[in-house]
Amino acid sequence: MASRSLTDRATRLKRLFAHAHFLAGRLTPGTLHLSLTTPDGRHRESAETAVRLDMLEREPDSELLGLSREARARIPFLLFWPDERTLTAPVTLPPSVTAKEREAAAGVEIESLLPWPLEEALLAFLPQRKNPSKIQVWAAHRPEVSRLIARLAEAGLEPRWILPESLLYFTGKEGTLAPSTGGLIHVDNHRVLCQVREGGQIAGVAAGRIVFSASPLERDQRALDLILSLAASGVPLPERFSINRPVAAESPLFPLVLLGTPKNLLPASRAEELLSELSREELAALSFRKGTLAWQGETAERRAGIRALAVLSLFLVAVLVGDASAHLTRMDHRVARARRALDTEAQSALPGHRIVMPVEQLTQEKAALDRQRHLLSRGPDIIGLMKALTTAPPAGTSYELVSLSITRRFVTLSGKTDSFRSVDTLKKSFAATGLMHDLSIMSAGLDIDRKTVTFRMRGRHD
Repeated sequence: MASRSLTDRATRLKRLFAHAHFLAGRLTPGTLHLSLTTPDGRHRESAETAVRLDMLEREPDSELLGLSREARARIPFLLFWPDERTLTAPVTLPPSVTAKEREAAAGVEIESLLPWPLEEALLAFLPQRKNPSKIQVWAAHRPEVSRLIARLAEAGLEPRWILPESLLYFTGKEGTLAPSTGGLIHVDNHRVLCQVREGGQIAGVAAGRIVFSASPLERDQRALDLILSLAASGVPLPERFSINRPVAAESPLFPLVLLGTPKNLLPASRAEELLSELSREELAALSFRKGTLAWQGETAERRAGIRALAVLSLFLVAVLVGDASAHLTRMDHRVARARRALDTEAQSALPGHRIVMPVEQLTQEKAALDRQRHLLSRGPDIIGLMKALTTAPPAGTSYELVSLSITRRFVTLSGKTDSFRSVDTLKKSFAATGLMHDLSIMSAGLDIDRKTVTFRMRGRHD
């Protein structure tokens, strides 16, 4: 329960510092499909809106999804690059290849398959977590990606991340695919996308365009061709594929697909969730925005964050300095009051003296008085004790003092009286004088004549 509470608090804290909106987009020929969501879940996701790219160029300042050009430029934007406009291939690298060398090694492995020079290719790759030597590689044409970024930036839609579109679909959510192993086919009006996952990791991707007017059988035949191309590349195929469109009994795909229509999350929600699932290293490897095409706003955001942190730090330092200054001022006032009190007491205790260092002067005066007290002291007040012994007993109580011993701290006496009650009366009367403390009866008993009581007492004197 404690770990669940900490997880919920961390999620709320993350949402507190997250952006208020999140924008996701995908491309079809000549069209940009956009959807908007709020990561904190306070508002529902907007429906996906299709915008012609040529209209964006003609009217870059027009509102889009209820956002002005300046407003949408500040929103995190994730764009999914169509897989039919990339070359995809599974690659197995030697175990000696390090993480920094993976991209270069993958480029060498797929160079012979590229329709353009390797120098013009942008590579995105995803290593398997259990076996990093096996990676899925996507290659896009750098000039094409660069031109699109420039076109979108003019309309305030410069994407921070550009990821392969196959990551958007078949995520195991909403019943689309079990998280371990399976195959899926995604079909829309212009493209077929096939994907195979093994152990929760992408094992193969194949995509291809179809004519808008293609019949269902032509569409299914194109999907079958893509599945066969995956098998030819060495990807192990599952027994059945899920598909997002109904399949007729006469279709070549009918024996290979599961009946039923799986659902997909809306693009913006899935995109925001995808970013939270990927580590920083995986996101850097999967994004086509690399090298000279890297998103420059990240550096500006870091600088703005550093500036905000510096301002906050200066404010905190100012608060700490102000608090310390106030504390020192209060301490100075207390010290001044204490000095005035000491000076007043010293003037009273040392009349006629000039008070310069009150504590030291009072200490010296006390030491001098102690020395005088020891010199003038003559020991115990013997006269006072003798007087107390004779005058303290009440009328009617008589006793005979036999012996008296007075030392530096104690007084001891013995005597005779008429009864045990008289012994107790004598003890109380001697104690009442205040000259003897902790007085106790050491012994009391009948004398030889059996008529008188002998006693012995001891106590402390001042």
